Amino acid sequence: MTKSLNMRKQLSRPGPGHVPAAVARELLAMVARYDGEADRFLRSAGLPQLAFLLDDTGADQLIARHDFTRLYGRATARLDAHAARQEGRDPLTKAGVDMMCHAIITCRTLRDAIDRLASFCALMAPRTGLLTLAIDGAEARLTMATLRQVRNSCSYLSDLTGLASYHRLLGWLIGEDIALLGTALRYPPLLDEQTVAYLMPHPVQHRATENSLRFPARYLDRPVVRSHHELDHLLAGFPFDIEEPQSKAMPLSERISHLFGSLLASGEALPTADMLARQFSISLATLKRRLEAEGTALSTLKAGARRDLAQRLLADPRLSIAEVGRRTRFSDAGAFRRAFRQWTGGSPSAWRQDDRR
Repeated sequence: MTKSLNMRKQLSRPGPGHVPAAVARELLAMVARYDGEADRFLRSAGLPQLAFLLDDTGADQLIARHDFTRLYGRATARLDAHAARQEGRDPLTKAGVDMMCHAIITCRTLRDAIDRLASFCALMAPRTGLLTLAIDGAEARLTMATLRQVRNSCSYLSDLTGLASYHRLLGWLIGEDIALLGTALRYPPLLDEQTVAYLMPHPVQHRATENSLRFPARYLDRPVVRSHHELDHLLAGFPFDIEEPQSKAMPLSERISHLFGSLLASGEALPTADMLARQFSISLATLKRRLEAEGTALSTLKAGARRDLAQRLLADPRLSIAEVGRRTRFSDAGAFRRAFRQWTGGSPSAWRQDDRR
């Protein structure tokens, strides 16, 4: 089997906020080839300012990130719909992608998120390719099966976008840039190297047996550290805003606090210090040292997560004080009342009355 690699290190990327016009021009040319007039498409997309892309000049020009995000989203929707018609099926819409993201935001770890993604894709098939996670020692492989019989540049773009989107979404969930060990596509190279390099900034193996991502298996136990509020912000541009950062520059204490809050809200037990150290791939001593440097400790973070959840639950008049205590994992209502008074200086009942006023 013949294999080829796009060596991305030789291709420079523009500074943040700008995209090579050549990438946008190729997408626009594909729209013209498969779906009609490019100038009419630009007008319908609300992008008349990009009419210069219709001229085959200015190879080194740049366009604004927000303009490219809009162009990429609209073009991909048109082209994926065309690819779906080739196969006699319905395409996956942006609403479907958003629903998929909402389905996994409550997952505890990356492994859980991938399992739920696989279930979602099975439910949505054949709009989406089936996902399979395989682990071989220290390496994980996420395979995105394609059912496409017609493998032209239109289908290539759809599968490339899907694979790149999964990589960015999974990294975003855990707040880290997932270092890929390999990216593979079933297709021969059907788009310009610069376009592929921008949409998937990692070396791509072509003519593979299946579309896949390979990455270190240690990421699978990373906790999901994102919230519903952050997801709403992400979905404004996902999956077409390529420059949206995946990593989350925030203190370790804040990431653990968010994790504790999510677990308590879902009724799950909080992890021990040893479990947290393994999840974040650090030693127990390093975990304690970093929290101490940030002026806190695990006991403080646990208490804060319990307090915050208790205050949210007390706003619901249907829940008794005892039920709020149970959901915040206290042994009885008396223990909850004592802890709440230490946190706030008052009783849960007084807090509820003040909140109502």
